[in-house]
Formats: sequence, C-alpha cells, structure tokens
Amino acid sequence: MTHTLTTPALPKPPRLPSHDAWYDTLAQVSEPVRALVAATVDHTAKTLADVFYERMLADERAGRMLDHATVNQRLHASMSRWVRQLFDVNQVVQDVVAVQLQTGEVHARIGVPMDMVMLGASVLKRHITHQLVESSMPRDALAEAIPYVHELIDLAIGTMNTAYASNANRMARSDEAYRLFFLSQNMKAERERQKSQLLEWAQQILVRFYWEAPTDAEPALNVHLGSSQFGLWLQHKAGILFEDAAEIAHIQQHISMVEGTLLPQLVQVRSNHIDARSVVSAINGHIDAIKALLGSMFDRYIEVEDGRDGVTNLLNRRYLPSVAQREITLAQRGGGIFAMLMVEIDNFSPLRESLGLEPADHLLQQLAGALADNVRAGDFVFRIGDDQFLVLAVEATPEAVLPMAQGLRQRLGATPLRTPSHATTSVTVSVGVALFDGHPDYQRMVDRAGQALRQAKLGGPNQCLLAQ
Repeated sequence: MTHTLTTPALPKPPRLPSHDAWYDTLAQVSEPVRALVAATVDHTAKTLADVFYERMLADERAGRMLDHATVNQRLHASMSRWVRQLFDVNQVVQDVVAVQLQTGEVHARIGVPMDMVMLGASVLKRHITHQLVESSMPRDALAEAIPYVHELIDLAIGTMNTAYASNANRMARSDEAYRLFFLSQNMKAERERQKSQLLEWAQQILVRFYWEAPTDAEPALNVHLGSSQFGLWLQHKAGILFEDAAEIAHIQQHISMVEGTLLPQLVQVRSNHIDARSVVSAINGHIDAIKALLGSMFDRYIEVEDGRDGVTNLLNRRYLPSVAQREITLAQRGGGIFAMLMVEIDNFSPLRESLGLEPADHLLQQLAGALADNVRAGDFVFRIGDDQFLVLAVEATPEAVLPMAQGLRQRLGATPLRTPSHATTSVTVSVGVALFDGHPDYQRMVDRAGQALRQAKLGGPNQCLLAQ
C-alpha cells in the first residue's frame, strides 16, 4: 500500500481537564503520521474486526454473549466503526471519549470480562503494527506511528475500564440493595407461604399416585418441582434473597433425590403393585428436610424497611438491572426464555388532574396491588414510571406470553378501584410484550417492550401487542 504524506487539519475543541490524557497523546504525534495510521486502519477495518472477534470467540466465556446472530452482526460492524473513529484524524475528543465510556458501561451491563477485551485489544495492536511495518511508511514515521497506535488503544481501553468499574460497582450496590428490599418483606409470611407451596407440591405426588391410573402415554407421575409455585420461587428469587446460603444447594440435592430417584421408584412399585409406604416415607423425609432448611434460612434474616417504591410498595427501576441480568444468565445457561410486559395506565394524566395527587396515588396503590396479585410467584413487578409498570415474567413461552398479557390486561381493567370518597371507578391498561431473544443486554429488551407498548396505543386504549 502506497501512502502520501499530507497534513490534515486537527480540530481544536475546548480543552477539558478530564480529557487531558487524550489530548496529550494526540499532541505527541505529528499530523502526517496520524493520517498515515488512519489510512492504514481504514483500509483494514474489516480485517481488524475479524481478528478481534476471532480472538474473543476463542475464549469459552464469550460463547454466552457472542453466539447470538444479531449480536454478531451488530458488533462486527460496530468494531469496524470503533477502530476507524479511534484513529480518525478529524476526531472530536469529547465524542471519542464518550464512546469509550458508553462501551465500558455496556460491557459491565452484559458481563463482558475486561481481561477478555484487553486480550482482543492486544490483537488489534499487533495486527495494526504488522500492517504498518508492511506498508511503505518511512522508518522515522514508523518509529512514531507504532507507539502512537499502542498508546491510543491502551488509552481507549483504560477509559472503558473506568466506566466498567464504576458501573460494576453500582450494579453490585444495586444487587445488595435489591436483596435488602426482599428482606424488608414480611419474612414470616413469606416463609409460611413457601412451606405451604412446597407441601402442595408434595400432595400432588400422593394424589397422582393414589388416585390417577398410569397410562401408556404418561407412565410417570409427571410432577416436577421446577414448574410448581415453590420451584419458580426457588429458582428465580431464593438465590437473590438468600445470597450464598449453603441451604440452597442442600435443598437442590433433596429435590434431585426426590425427582431423580424416588419418583421413578414410586412409579415402579405402582406398576408392580408393591407396597409403596417406604418410598412415600422417604419422600416425606426429604420434604421435611427441605422445610427445615427453609426455616433455617428465613430465621437468619430480619425484616428491613428499605428500597420500596414510595407509593406502590413495588420494586423500583433501580433493581431492574440486577433482576434482568440474572434472568438472562439463567436463560443462557438453561436455554430457557422469559418475557417483559410493559404495562401503562391509559389516560392517567387527565385522571390525576381531575382527582388530585393523593386520590390518584390511592388508585395507583390499588392497581399495583391487583397487578402483583395477578402474576405468578416467580414473576417480578416493577414500577418504572408515574403510570408505567414492568412485569418480568419468568419462563414464559412464546405460546403462553401473549394470552398471559391479555389476561392481565382484562383483569386489571375489570378491577374496581375506590376513591377516598368511596366512589368506585376503573381504568384500562395497554401492554407491550417482548420475549427474550438471546441478546445479552437487558436494556434492548426493555426498549422492545416499550416500542411494542407505543405501537399498541396507536390502536387506542386497552390494547396489547407482542414485539416482533
């Protein structure tokens, strides 16, 4: 490749103290050399993206984040733009720094390890250096260009790392606050509720064993804890509520013993008309052990009043990243799926103006209670705006999620709401639904649900739409 030394004009944006390191790096390199580097990078941008992601995909940790087709397509193009912008001779420093900060925040949000990014950056430095050495660049220019490439990439990665660390710390604090929020609930009532749901599951086993005859189509008892109310709570909420609690692993062991060993034995003795009392007794023993472990976990925690939405007592928006990213991780590990339902009260602003602030808040409290009562035990309900809620519906299949949303819309619309003057009114809601599609950034899913909500409202109030 032949280069011609030219001297493009370097813009002089206002110097900001936070950007001094960036300006200093650019100032140490002559403009003609910067132009040659920019030309080389521009010429090889696609190849640079190829080698970067080849290195990233060599790390097994990247599989969860980079195996989604949309991610691959978008990220590959984004990498080409990123490296071109980084070495653009006409770059605006503030804009370039902002890109690095935003990238670092996204990496933290979707869980991309910084060491993996740094390894990818080392590949970029090595490949660009090789391209410069192979070019016709004069030796003195080459001696200036190579350190410049290394320093600028290091500076970009360092800026990303600053934002990454800040966002990661913020998410860690949010995780802890979210856990404390759950601890602020009536833990005695929650303990009894989960014990009751566990016993309900155990009773289903006995009912099916003693009263339902086996069939060729369904010879097994087909009673799975994972799909029960207790199972959903254990899978999706207990890990947050009782972080690092050893009892959870022990509970899972008891469940595996019941479902993997004892239930098949129960099916066998039923088929052979053998006395099943010993197997039933063993199952009851494991159920009792799970109840004791539950009690042990709950008893270690006290009620803490912290972190609620002040009006509705629901989760607020600050806890959404913690919950959503955890569900994404669970879905990626197990191949499951979940959904987000964005629920908005129709024409609430005029209603608030006509009723007044306090009566409107009173209606919000009632509607929030109805919303929480009409979702499953493992689902999460957030208040994310004055008149908006978001339901994270765990393990929601594509076939079931839209009927779920329609049913929720209908039940909320049929809920009588009382004003402080004891008059009865009602409201309608519109719902936008987004299914998890494999993308590792939860915010994209929130945006899709919001877009579906806006599209639904174009057809008038009291509508429901699934994002495509």
